[in-house]
Formats: sequence, structure tokens, C-alpha cells
Amino acid sequence: MKIMNIKELLIFSVLGTASVSAQAVPITIDFAGMANGAWGESAWNSLNLSPLGAGFSVSITGTYNGNAAYAYLDRNTGGLGVCQELTAAGSAVVNTKTNSGANLCNPGDDDNMTLGETLRLVFDTNVTINTLWFNNFHDGDRSLLGDKINIGGSPYTFNNGDNNTPSFTLAPYTVLAGEIFEIDYNNESFYLDAMNVTAITVPEPATLALLGMGLLGFAGMRRRAEK
Repeated sequence: MKIMNIKELLIFSVLGTASVSAQAVPITIDFAGMANGAWGESAWNSLNLSPLGAGFSVSITGTYNGNAAYAYLDRNTGGLGVCQELTAAGSAVVNTKTNSGANLCNPGDDDNMTLGETLRLVFDTNVTINTLWFNNFHDGDRSLLGDKINIGGSPYTFNNGDNNTPSFTLAPYTVLAGEIFEIDYNNESFYLDAMNVTAITVPEPATLALLGMGLLGFAGMRRRAEK
């Protein structure tokens, strides 16, 4: 029987670890689809999402000039934006999936992302944001071609999109668990149309322990075989 040498054992260990780490799958959260579906047009003090099978949860809040505002799902030609004030003011029924007159933005056109408004995303585990899609319907053009958005603290200039196609990011973002990831206005109003996210998985401690024990066992077998 062939006894694997140490190099082969290390390769085996790495492959085993990689197979454990590669279980997460990319998940797309379609904010425009949510607003046009069961979620409806609605305001949220905190929009909390745990997509099935994603391996992560995310909490999304809105701010205006650093003060609390509403994360807002806008239906028809919108997506996710920020609303500063609701129609029913102090008696607004927020955080409900059903479309309600007590849960709508006032004024109605303050539902996208404008000057001073920020979306804050906090994940419960380390993730990679693979792609972010944005649209802008307030000047007759769906894209943000040539425009800028501040993403993760840095301006991002879009070189894609057209009248019928949202603009999207080409570079991924790594976001640590509990870290505040911000998206805010730079020089053009917009909606967050959708985002594609992958949880960054790591080997479980028990799995690593088993791999270590296996390496020691194989090494012992090799030493006995060589005597």
C-alpha cells in the first residue's frame, strides 16, 4: 500500500479545507423586485434580510445628514432609497410588507438617494459584495453612465449602463462582520436596484482538528512503514 508523503498530505489537507470553505453560493437580492412584489412600497427603520441559503443576514438603515432616516423600497421604476419623512409622520406604520398609506414617503419624490442621504449595510458575517446594480429614473435615463456614487467610502464612476439598463459595479467589496458599509450620494440621485453577495466561509474548528489529527496519523504510519 502506498503511504502518502508529507507533501501529498499537505495537498490533501488544503484540498479538504478548500472543499469546506467553498460551500457558500452567491445570492442576489432584488430590491426593485421586492418593492414590486410582496414587500410593496414601504419604509423601514431597519430592513433586515436573511436570504434562504445565503449564510448571512444583513441590516440596512437610512440616514440623512447623519441622522436616522428610513430605508425605502420604491415600486414601479425604483428600488431601494432613503426617505426622510413619512406621510403619516409620528403615527406611521413602518416595517410592514404591505403597501400602506401610513407607510409612504412624503413628499413622494423623496424616495431615492439624494444629497446627504446614505444607506448603511451591516452583515452578520464576512461577505464579498460581488456586484451592485443602480438605476436613476429621475432624469429620463435608467443608467448612471459617467456619474459617481460613493461606495464603501470611495467614489465609483460608472462606465456601463444605458437608457434601459442599470449601471453596475465591476469590482468586488469585502465587508467584515459588523462593519458599516455605506453607499451614498456623490453627484447624481439613484436607487440601489439589486446586489449580489457571497458569504465568506471558513473551516469549522472541528474540521480543522480532524484534518490535523489525520495528518499526524498519516505521518505516524509513514514513519512505521519506513522502519
